[in-house]
Amino acid sequence: MKKTMHRVVAIGLLVCSAAVAGHEQNPSKDWNRLREKNLQLGLPVERVDQTLGACRKSGLPVENADALLCSVYTAQAEGLPTECVFLKIEEGLAKRIAWTDVQAAAGNRLDCLRRADQLVMSGRQERGGQHQHLVMHTCVALESGLPEEVIQSVFSRPGGFRYGRVIHVIEAGETLQLSGLAPKDTLHIMHDCLDRNLNGIEVSRVVDVVLAGHRAGKDFETIHAGLWVQSN
Repeated sequence: MKKTMHRVVAIGLLVCSAAVAGHEQNPSKDWNRLREKNLQLGLPVERVDQTLGACRKSGLPVENADALLCSVYTAQAEGLPTECVFLKIEEGLAKRIAWTDVQAAAGNRLDCLRRADQLVMSGRQERGGQHQHLVMHTCVALESGLPEEVIQSVFSRPGGFRYGRVIHVIEAGETLQLSGLAPKDTLHIMHDCLDRNLNGIEVSRVVDVVLAGHRAGKDFETIHAGLWVQSN
């Protein structure tokens, strides 16, 4: 397993270090070569065009754009969701952040995706159809400050829950974390939602009730005591 991962990482690094082949003093041709390179890697055409367009709009030379996309290439090679990295790059460029800082942020997003993937796989035997979506939501939750031990506890909860249900619960945990609810209380709500097998609308209703009580200054025990009466 380690040898396979090392091989995948090596391939990603090779792609990152490769210059846009056949460089000529022709900007349009250079951008077309970079676009073709991305498409040959299997990256989605709409996302590639959108991100390259953002790079050109920001005035980046093609060489810098290629370097900026290094984390995307590595994510693709490792089977991680590239959408998350593309979005981080586009967000940074839209805010007119220095491209080297955007590059660093994309690298941090890649590291977060790796952590998220490990957490997801700690509770599953294989990567199902919505695996990448769950990894993306887990990564965003981690970046929002939801502790790894909380997420780990959710993924190790007995019950064999479907990806969609777990995604809704992870989103709920992120929202509660950002609202200032204590991690142990957030975890309690997340476990409740899983154990009751709530769907997305029901989970949202629970979050609304908890947040309303939290904003009103109620303690968690009081909120939880009346929670299921109000959310059913």
